[in-house]
Amino acid sequence: MLEIAIRAAREAGQILAEKYNRPHEILLKGLRDITTEADLAAEAAVLGILRQSCPNARLVSEETCNTWQQDDSIPTWYVDPLDGTTNYARGLPMFSVSIAMAQGNRVQCGAVYDPLLDQLFYAERGQGAYLSHRQLGSDQRLWVSARSRLIDGLAMLDWPRDEIPRKAIARALLRLAPQVDAVRSRGSAALGFAGVAAGWADIYFQFTLKPWDVAAGVLLIEEAGGMVTDPRGRPYSLQQPAWLATNGLLHEAALGVLAQDEEPICPLCPVADRGT
Repeated sequence: MLEIAIRAAREAGQILAEKYNRPHEILLKGLRDITTEADLAAEAAVLGILRQSCPNARLVSEETCNTWQQDDSIPTWYVDPLDGTTNYARGLPMFSVSIAMAQGNRVQCGAVYDPLLDQLFYAERGQGAYLSHRQLGSDQRLWVSARSRLIDGLAMLDWPRDEIPRKAIARALLRLAPQVDAVRSRGSAALGFAGVAAGWADIYFQFTLKPWDVAAGVLLIEEAGGMVTDPRGRPYSLQQPAWLATNGLLHEAALGVLAQDEEPICPLCPVADRGT
């Protein structure tokens, strides 16, 4: 299954790279939410590979297969063919392909591919997380950072499209920014998770993610020794919108900052997500 995920991610990445510098057909899906012809072409390539290789699996993908009912008895592929579409459409070179296979809520394997840098992050449950790059010579085992003080930490976040969670992110950033070394935003949740897994960053949070945004990244961080929960420290579900991922050592400190917000952080769960 991991080999299938890697092959599909590379195939989609090649399509995105080929179309990157061309004019794009942009379709508005909603507030601050777009898709392009490249999203659809990359998704078609991935779904074709998965249907041929795993005909009995369920496919959940951002553009055309994005509604489903969870059935723990059936393997499910989560596909984001272009994570960072706004960056891509504007020519900003930060985007990725994210593909993962899960059984129920437990991700078994996943791959995140940055085609412009040719960086492939991949993991299989119980087998570790790795980075493959032509300049490395051999695949590099990934480990989260050993930073244990917020002041030494690099935090990453991405911006929700909707007003309520966007304001919540802004409030969290206002509290967190003075306490950490630096803050970054890449516009691709999959690359945010991968950055924590690689030890390049120490904290990542976002409040409106979908399963295809996070499935591969969650496994990368777990296999690299990090920690993933919701923003209140509760065990995660792939269907939850709000996420906190860290190197583990900074998790409690990050939770302490996020928990200070008594306003809703997610329009889908305005009561349960109030601070305690």
